Amino acid sequence: MAERKSITTELAEEVPTEWWDEVMERARTIGDKRHIEHWNPRKAAKALWMLAQGNSILGISQQTGLDRQTIRSLSWRHTDTLETKRKEFSKSCALAAEEFTDLIFARAQQLHENPEELAKISPDKLALTVGIMLDKSTQLAGMASTIIEHRKGTSISDAALIIAEARARIANKVKVVTIEAELA
Repeated sequence: MAERKSITTELAEEVPTEWWDEVMERARTIGDKRHIEHWNPRKAAKALWMLAQGNSILGISQQTGLDRQTIRSLSWRHTDTLETKRKEFSKSCALAAEEFTDLIFARAQQLHENPEELAKISPDKLALTVGIMLDKSTQLAGMASTIIEHRKGTSISDAALIIAEARARIANKVKVVTIEAELA
């Protein structure tokens, strides 16, 4: 039991303990000892934690040394946990976004009150900020951020066919004129 505590302590420095608990619980329910939850629960917990944060499988593989198939299998076995934790991370990010939005407004107020500081900020940074804020506001309002226009008209192949037919008609008219000239 002392060995498990040292592993848990080492894991707690890198990964929240709830991931360790999840991996250990899943290891108990999975009879197959070949799964990573049995032979390296520390790496399994770290990989799951990174998956929940949205890290790529390749990035997780590079950081943990696990092969991509092992990470995919781990992801499949822990789909329910990952979905729950991703929602929790999403909420945390939304709260942080609200906090930083408040800071942006406070900074904007400071800039309004101090034209010298405002002059130091390049217009492209202000434009980028406005663009991002407008895009997010339309997205949150449920409005379309991208409009795709579908146009109907003659396709290139149809146009090529029309041109070929017109050339054939012109060629026939030239032949008729030539034939009439020979008869006369």
